[in-house]
Amino acid sequence: MLKFSIALTRRIIGKFLPQKSKKKIWQLWRRIRVVKDSIHAYLHDLSRFLRWSGIWRKYSNRVQLRAIITANFHGIEKGLSLKNPRPGFGSGHVYDLVSGLEKYQEEYGSDETTRYAINALIAYYQFNLIQGTDDRKLYEQISKLAEKCGKHCSAGGAKQVTRDNIHRASKRDLTGFFESRHSIRQFAADVDVDLKEIEKAVRMAQQTPSACNRQAWKVYVFSKDEDKKRILSLQKGSRGFGDQASKILVITTDLGNFLSIEERNQAWVDGGMFAMSLVYALHSLGLGTCCLHWCVRCEVDQELKKFAGITDAELVPMLVAVGHLPDEFMVAQSPRRDIKDMLVFK
Repeated sequence: MLKFSIALTRRIIGKFLPQKSKKKIWQLWRRIRVVKDSIHAYLHDLSRFLRWSGIWRKYSNRVQLRAIITANFHGIEKGLSLKNPRPGFGSGHVYDLVSGLEKYQEEYGSDETTRYAINALIAYYQFNLIQGTDDRKLYEQISKLAEKCGKHCSAGGAKQVTRDNIHRASKRDLTGFFESRHSIRQFAADVDVDLKEIEKAVRMAQQTPSACNRQAWKVYVFSKDEDKKRILSLQKGSRGFGDQASKILVITTDLGNFLSIEERNQAWVDGGMFAMSLVYALHSLGLGTCCLHWCVRCEVDQELKKFAGITDAELVPMLVAVGHLPDEFMVAQSPRRDIKDMLVFK
């Protein structure tokens, strides 16, 4: 009905108005549509953030509670990693962590999140004990939490490293590595990518920094031809090569991990950083990748989630096509801008 009304309006305007007036009316019409679509998109994003983030109810589900626990125990880790930590630092956050752990164990039991958190609490208690403060109340609470954990909780919080060890593992010229990565649009279509290689790349990408180490990301891996075809039909940016990819990865970040209005954009930041780490990890394994943007309308985003089994609480920063490289192939030149355009010294 709406399409019919628009078509009828076009015919009336085209028949009765002069060309100059028609041009002004259509310019106004396009602006109105842009504003309307923008408002719809931003309201959709706002509604989703308010519905799924921890901004209202920070203990309403497992994801949110785990995010709070992780943020609090990472605060302990950061404090212990300072050169001269202050005895008793962050005591308020410490008891918030204990309270969150008690609630978590009561509702969801123990898992790696509780073990990591208890490790940090043990390290915190031992640090303060060395400084001459024996908080027996905290010790008893940690002991009860550790007992419920069911597994041995060793000391954690922070660890000693050396500059030499870091340099031996990392100090090398990566110019060639970065320059050799291209967006691949010619895959060896007859060679499948082993899922173990995808898993190895994801393990490497897990070292990506994230807000308070919350690691809100998830990777959905699609291998079946019909699934890949359906997903790429929604993405519409892989014509001519997407069907050659062995795997299509959908990267998401869960809004439940973000707890305040200040973090309204953090899911995109964390997801984007993880995606780039994953692309470079796949490159290091000799695999070809092409980053596929997910710049779509709200309705298309919902359609993908329904098809792929992705919850509404998850954002989709991007998709990645993955495949083996053929012996020889063409890539886009993709020249880089002059570094003077982007590097600003103050």
